[in-house]
Amino acid sequence: AVGRVNRGLPAGTVEPGDDDLAVAARRELEEETGYEADAVEHLTTTEPTNGIANSVHHAFVAYGCEPTGERSLDFNESIRVETTPYDDLLAGVVDGDVRDGRTAVATMQYELTRR
Repeated sequence: AVGRVNRGLPAGTVEPGDDDLAVAARRELEEETGYEADAVEHLTTTEPTNGIANSVHHAFVAYGCEPTGERSLDFNESIRVETTPYDDLLAGVVDGDVRDGRTAVATMQYELTRR
C-alpha cells in the first residue's frame, strides 16, 4: 500500500468466533511466519485510528518460538521472514527505519513495561 518494503512484526485479523485472543495471536504467528510459540502474553491493546475507523490492535509477546509450523499466507500477502535481535528492532523504531505503526507501538510498549 505504501509502495516499498516494510519491516514489521507479524499481524493478523481476529476472526469471528475467536473468543481467545491468545489463540488468534498464535494462529497469526504461525500463518505468517511458520513459527510456533511455547507461550504468548498480552502486551497492549490500542485503537490507532480512534475517531476515523473502527480498528483495534492487540499486541502479544511470543516466547519460545521455533520454526516448526507451516505458513499459510493470504493471496495478497508477500512476507519474507527474518529474525531480528530485539536491540536492532528497538534501534530501527527509534531511528525511524521501522515505520510500521503496530510494530513501533508494540516495541515501545515492551521497552517501557517489560524490559
